[in-house]
Amino acid sequence: MNRRQLAFVIILNAFISLTIAVTVVWVVEQRRLDTEPLAALETPNTAPIPTFTSTPVTERPPEETASPTPIVESAGETAGEDEVYIVQSGDILSAIAARFGVSMQAIMDANNLTNPDFVFVGQRLVIPRGGSSSALPTATHTPGAAQTGGAGLRIASFIDVGTLASEGVRIANDSDLVVNLQGWRLEKENGPAYQFGGVSLFPGAGITLYTGTGVDTSVALYWNQAAPLWERGAVARLVNPQGQEISRLTVP
Repeated sequence: MNRRQLAFVIILNAFISLTIAVTVVWVVEQRRLDTEPLAALETPNTAPIPTFTSTPVTERPPEETASPTPIVESAGETAGEDEVYIVQSGDILSAIAARFGVSMQAIMDANNLTNPDFVFVGQRLVIPRGGSSSALPTATHTPGAAQTGGAGLRIASFIDVGTLASEGVRIANDSDLVVNLQGWRLEKENGPAYQFGGVSLFPGAGITLYTGTGVDTSVALYWNQAAPLWERGAVARLVNPQGQEISRLTVP
């Protein structure tokens, strides 16, 4: 082999080696993930995920045990004028109304209240003229004396329609009597029905029937359905044990 042939072989081998090296580098570069997209993929999303829950308002029935002497202030010197009552711990509006022998609605009107479930310790309530400052020991209602007709019972609202975890129907008692829900039904028109057990609703109180699963309490019941029941245009019916429709409400 002469020098010319030897040089040609050396140059050819060098060219082949260079080509292989460049090809390997190109393949490796193609396989490598860009570090910035990788970091973006691996960076956890720290934004809070909103959850929608409906916290039922705890409503306590009127206590039948002896209560401390109510704090009453006179609003005037003339007999028969309105009095001012200072709300104590454990008070609810229906019990205060029964104590003074006036209707709950009269107290709400006199104090511009819109929610009968919300009074707070230390709040000053005007007791309308005609009320008595002495406690009425026999004025409280018991479940045994609860009415079953249901006058004043109504479907008040829908909650989180379409969201199984918090979807529900709110039922309110606008009457001045305790209502026993034993045998009552909440029905979806042309759909399923829920039958209530021995639950009593006190005056001004309410209860929420949730579509999903949970543990029943005095203010929240659960239908244990696998999917949401309510949608726009659906109609809820409240039916008493005699089969009479007492209230209905359409999902807006």
